[in-house]
Amino acid sequence: MLDKPTQAPTPLKLRDAYLFFAPLVLMVELNMISKSAIHAFLARTATPAITLAAFNAAFTFYFVITSATELATVLCLSYLKSRTDLLRLLFFIAAVLTLPLVLVLFIVFTDLGSAMFGSWFGLGPEARLEARVASGLLILSMPVLLLRGAAFALLMLNRRTIIITWATLIRLLSLGLSLAVLPRWLDGAAIGAGALVFCMFAETVFAWCIAWRYFLALPAMRKASASLYGYWRFSWPLMINQSAEMGVVFTISLFLGRLNEAELAIAAFGVAHGLVSLLMGPMRNLLQTAQTLVSLREDVRVMLVFTAQLIVIFIVLSLLLFETSLRDVVLFDIMGLTPSLAAYCEPAVRICFLMAAFWALTALFRGLLAKARTTTSLAVSGVLRIASAVAAGSLSLVYPDVNGALLGVAAWVFSYMVESAFSGWRLVRIGWFVQTA
Repeated sequence: MLDKPTQAPTPLKLRDAYLFFAPLVLMVELNMISKSAIHAFLARTATPAITLAAFNAAFTFYFVITSATELATVLCLSYLKSRTDLLRLLFFIAAVLTLPLVLVLFIVFTDLGSAMFGSWFGLGPEARLEARVASGLLILSMPVLLLRGAAFALLMLNRRTIIITWATLIRLLSLGLSLAVLPRWLDGAAIGAGALVFCMFAETVFAWCIAWRYFLALPAMRKASASLYGYWRFSWPLMINQSAEMGVVFTISLFLGRLNEAELAIAAFGVAHGLVSLLMGPMRNLLQTAQTLVSLREDVRVMLVFTAQLIVIFIVLSLLLFETSLRDVVLFDIMGLTPSLAAYCEPAVRICFLMAAFWALTALFRGLLAKARTTTSLAVSGVLRIASAVAAGSLSLVYPDVNGALLGVAAWVFSYMVESAFSGWRLVRIGWFVQTA
């Protein structure tokens, strides 16, 4: 049992939601800019299509395999009540990641990696080698992400989300430094992977400099702590759901590898995915916002109104960005894409406004289900997302000349549509809110 709060919670107001959420918007935007900055840098290399395809294949594979790292924040928001809890939580997630780590090492150091990146992603010999090296460098991010997740949870629990934004700004600044320096020692996709790990490390160090005092303010231990089995029961559905997050992108990439222009399709989808994530990524923080702020039944209504307002705002932003002349500024001037690659990406980014509603509702529903400790349905919704991506991606087998970036983004949107419908149905069944001790 968790320790009972010392005072009754006060009803949530829209102002509270905006104050909590606004810094996280900046955090996600800066976070996503880092990936798009890597894409823009790699697009200016000698072999942009090969290097972008290798980086996106390695990035997708690695983070779908090690997606449990993303659970650190969610677990800490629910269970971090003492300093001892933090050590137990980090030990639990590290133990869960043991098998994925071994699998990634096999991909990096054996011919299994070449076979996988070749047959699954359709990469050529040069891109396969770059993808394996990039995957090896990404392994270094594992402990960094666990510590970052814990620091962010401490800051969220103390309503200091603005510090998370500052940490992400440090990440972006350190990314620029690493992209300038790392080409002296690394080549191709490895530059992107190395820069990503370095900027995550800088971000984590800064976050802990502030979060450390909140950690020390926690009691050393508490009388009743959740067991490791309790962590597992709460987190395994979230692991499946989180795996589906990148698993959908992984699945889509596999089908894009069947197209006639596989490397171009994967490279363009990676760019489109990065741009759409840059614009719509703040929606994912509705999970932590709902999990942290919802304490009373009436708070759910406030969160629904807040989410509806966000959806309208982000639909307008996406239409302004990708349905006006700004689209060419983004694709050519900012991203530095070649005319052929930009033309291939254009249909995909023009439909990104569809993502606003479904990503927002999915994240909100995940947060409400996590708050209610009713996470089993999230495993089901994760499986449904993968199945929907398979259904949509299989069109590549019938139409091998289809635009891969457009197909990829459409399948991605469809997967969110399916999950939001299922999770919404589940919340209706439980009455939208369950009080937890």
